Amino acid sequence: MSDIRQIIASNIASLRKKNNMTQNELAERLNYSDNAVSRWERGDVTPSIETLQQISEIFSVPLESFFKENVVVVLDNQEKYQRISKLSVMLLFVALIWFIVAVVFVYAQTILGINLWTMFVWSVPLSCLILLPFNELWGKTVYKFVLLSVFIWTTLASLYLQLLQYNIWLIFITGIPVQLALVIWAFIKPKKRKE
Repeated sequence: MSDIRQIIASNIASLRKKNNMTQNELAERLNYSDNAVSRWERGDVTPSIETLQQISEIFSVPLESFFKENVVVVLDNQEKYQRISKLSVMLLFVALIWFIVAVVFVYAQTILGINLWTMFVWSVPLSCLILLPFNELWGKTVYKFVLLSVFIWTTLASLYLQLLQYNIWLIFITGIPVQLALVIWAFIKPKKRKE
């Protein structure tokens, strides 16, 4: 086993670099000099347990992770597992929607003799609506933009197909200003400042 001082030093440096933070930025957040952070990362000095606690809060890692070798690799594996778990939850909800639609379609077709094929078209905007709250929790702004764009255009397409006998193709023109407003919202809104 390596010297605990070197393990702590390596983990501080790895976490700082992983979070795209300079030694000076970390030092400012901790009210230390960048020289102190440099000495910690070289293993010349070990920060106090209170300082390690502050560093763990800055990087959102458990305090005990500083005492394990290659903490960034372990944390990356945990993040990958969490992403896969979140994606699985989202896909299960979408699959549930499509399953319900398929059951209703089969029932209506076989028992009632009604062809409800447009339900599958309506499932696309409904799936986007289901994914939006998950994206708020776990996603990125660009995914929100894509989901809202798909929602807008598939809703218009669903309305058009639902009302096909009325030939209301001009309904798609209403999507243009809505999409333009969405683009303006996505790319011009102020960005959140990092604290």
